[in-house]
Amino acid sequence: MDLITVQVLTLLGLLVSCLGFSLVPLVLAWKASRPSAISNGLRSRVLGKVNSFVGGVLLATVFLHMVPEMREDLEASLREHGIVTDYPMAELVTCIGFFIVHLVETLTSLCSPHDHPDSPSQDVGRDRRSYGAVGGEEETLPSEPIHMDNPSARSSDGLVDSSDNAPSGGRNALHTLVLLIGLSVHATLEGIALGVQTVQSSLLWLFFVVVVHKSILALSLGMNVATGNLSLPYKVVTCVVFSLSGPVGQGIGLLVTDADGGGLVTSILQGLAAGTLLHVTFVEVLAKELKGGDLLCVLCAIIGFALLAGLTALPE
Repeated sequence: MDLITVQVLTLLGLLVSCLGFSLVPLVLAWKASRPSAISNGLRSRVLGKVNSFVGGVLLATVFLHMVPEMREDLEASLREHGIVTDYPMAELVTCIGFFIVHLVETLTSLCSPHDHPDSPSQDVGRDRRSYGAVGGEEETLPSEPIHMDNPSARSSDGLVDSSDNAPSGGRNALHTLVLLIGLSVHATLEGIALGVQTVQSSLLWLFFVVVVHKSILALSLGMNVATGNLSLPYKVVTCVVFSLSGPVGQGIGLLVTDADGGGLVTSILQGLAAGTLLHVTFVEVLAKELKGGDLLCVLCAIIGFALLAGLTALPE
């Protein structure tokens, strides 16, 4: 198959996986009398190990694959424009991508409505980073059951607020909307990382990592939304919008790459995409999964890194 066909197939695969994993908790919650049990039952004992493995794979992907290739392409593109410099342009663009994502998350946290000064929802910007993995993408599964009969209960990452003390459902809707915007922008940037790939083998490997990451994130998002007091249509729309953001980003990256012909714009987008994945790797995945001192998580991260590092050593 040619590269365009593979890009389209991976785009559809990303959409279906995110949509499926985000809607499953809503369906189960709709049939269950206590939807919070779903979140509690799928706690991060297994997902944390998968997250750590994906984090190791992403670490190798960024430093052993994306940055070296992007540096070569960027230097070649600059030479075509008559620019020759020893300045580490590739690393600069990668760091800019990192800070763009971090800025989006920070602004999302600042714009999120809070009920009380000491409310756990004030930590949403920090908690969002533990939301899932490759992803860690940015919500965390509740560490304790969230009971619908407890009016003061709320999700641990602030995606929804089940409190009856809120003036109305409008605050919940606004809070979810702000976080959804932040998550969707983040997912769009990750999708661009797929769309700008020009080598089929690289695209397939990155797709594997991203789809695992986004699926875990979508599952976490679905479980958090399912335990909230928002209406069912609003919950479904939230999951659908998030699921579309990644494929939209991939489509943007694909169109830009096709129009630019692998030139300077494509190289810059590749650098920004590498910075996005760098943020996911360190801030959202490894920082969350490895800080607890779980030796098995560390081992999973090392295995993930070693796997891609070994494959990188093989002929193309």
